[in-house]
Amino acid sequence: MADEPELLVENMDGFAVLTMNRPERRNALTASLLESLAAALGELSSDDGTRCVVLRGAGDKAFSVGMDLNAMAVSTPEENQRLIGAGGPLRTAMAAVEEFPYPVIAMIDGYALGAACELAVSCDLRVGCDKSRMGMPPAKLGIVYPPEGLERFVRTFGLATARRLFYTARHFPCAELSSMGMLDFVCGDDIEEFTIELAREMSHLAPLSMKAHKRVLRAIVGAAGAIDATTRADAQRLVIEAIGSEDAAEAMKAFFEKRPPRFTAK
Repeated sequence: MADEPELLVENMDGFAVLTMNRPERRNALTASLLESLAAALGELSSDDGTRCVVLRGAGDKAFSVGMDLNAMAVSTPEENQRLIGAGGPLRTAMAAVEEFPYPVIAMIDGYALGAACELAVSCDLRVGCDKSRMGMPPAKLGIVYPPEGLERFVRTFGLATARRLFYTARHFPCAELSSMGMLDFVCGDDIEEFTIELAREMSHLAPLSMKAHKRVLRAIVGAAGAIDATTRADAQRLVIEAIGSEDAAEAMKAFFEKRPPRFTAK
């Protein structure tokens, strides 16, 4: 395992699977792993043929248990702050997830804790199973989580769920995660098969539509639900362009011919 990269990149037909590859440490996050993740997403974003990404952990024990505490234990508080704070590898990796032009799916097979829980939340969709466990343990570690992370949880799930996560420091099971809105899909035993099929299905949808929806939804979240006039005009431009696109005409033609559409992102 020592010779294998910390991040595995598998290019599929229309989508990619990124695997955090540290199963012996339950895929604990390091600066180098997070930098590799950001770099891989940046490279994939330049290829419009990659229209969905699955982010997962190696093995079936964990998506990731969060930052590697062994590494943090031998670092100074200042170094650890730079690691997880604004401008550091963790924030850069999550920005790369958010800025990827197409949806990113987190496949949570096992634990997603701490910084890895937030990494999963930065993804567009989350798929879980009976083994899924998510939680935010800073109160068990005697630390205060960065405000950028607290903001993300409040924006995404609301203040009540953020309080529940951070005040209890519990590892919430699948059923509770689903009721809290933290899991978008819950499947049976074969989470990998379900997630791959979901990514394949999404990669076959109209690319202009998928990119525009992610762009506008991200703008709405960033504006706390009320986008400004410039952003609204940009969104309206995307609506008009899509209506007049070759893909929209192809979708209509395919509907009447009773066949799947063949989208070309034009």
